[in-house]
Amino acid sequence: MSTRNLIDIHAHFLTDEYLAAMRAAGLHDVDGFPLPDWSVESSLELMDRCDIKTSILSISAPGIEFVPAASARMLTRKINEQQAKLVALYPHRFGGFALLPLPDVDSALLEMAYALDVLSLDGIVLFTNINQIYLGDKRFEPVFEELDRRNAVVFVHPVAPPGFNIERLGFPAPAIEFPFETTRMIMNLIASGTLRRYPRVRIIVAHGGGTLPFLANRIGRNLVRFGKVSPAFTPEEVMTAFRSFYYDLTAVSHPHAIDALLTLAPPERLLYGSDHPFMLSSLIPPAIEFVYSYPKMDGATRKALASSNALKLFPRLAARAA
Repeated sequence: MSTRNLIDIHAHFLTDEYLAAMRAAGLHDVDGFPLPDWSVESSLELMDRCDIKTSILSISAPGIEFVPAASARMLTRKINEQQAKLVALYPHRFGGFALLPLPDVDSALLEMAYALDVLSLDGIVLFTNINQIYLGDKRFEPVFEELDRRNAVVFVHPVAPPGFNIERLGFPAPAIEFPFETTRMIMNLIASGTLRRYPRVRIIVAHGGGTLPFLANRIGRNLVRFGKVSPAFTPEEVMTAFRSFYYDLTAVSHPHAIDALLTLAPPERLLYGSDHPFMLSSLIPPAIEFVYSYPKMDGATRKALASSNALKLFPRLAARAA
């Protein structure tokens, strides 16, 4: 494993202030999923053990929407500054996706400028819905306009869908709701015309695109039939849109999922992701071994998803690698 030097674009961190804000809001888990422990030391230990050269860190679900607007602005700034300090301390080991205090659009635009221009973080983390508003909503248009102007990299992580109630099914939202939520978000971004209007935003979707690879043809037919944009979608445009996303391989390290993803996403759109620390650390090495042993994935594809694709997305990492 010593020559793999993976770049992990789906890795999370937790700060004391963020956890305190969750407790103050009465949140002690992520929609039924227990909060893991996280530390710099545990992260580096896992990275060394799995030959992960760099992890691009982000805040995971539930995002920041549970915090009142004024407090969200202050907490977001503190989290981003802490993340930037961590990247400065370990520039070869960590990168960062900046958090935005959405749904406050004006504050989000200010924080985006600060995080990218002053803190020099590597991209932005968004969530599939924010206060039950999906990303293709017109209210978020200024955010995507600025992301497009910057040719920014955006990592979209799922959160619980509107109306989620753990009592109905008895399982936490990450069990199955998160993959479906990513699928809804993708469909919404295309159906709203957002992806068409802002093609320069480079969007990474989590968990192999959720259920999209399996449902791609069905979703495509419905976007063509019921889409309300002008000009109307064509099947070719929809499939091109699907292939324009970047897909991380978190939780798709088995034939049932990877086969579907490989038929949809070109090799240059695949990225490695661990989901540490929410993914059990015992499951991460076998997932990596699966990628490196699966016979339907050739050496060029493995190299691309391990690091080459990420280096094209993140100039800072590419400069250091050079």
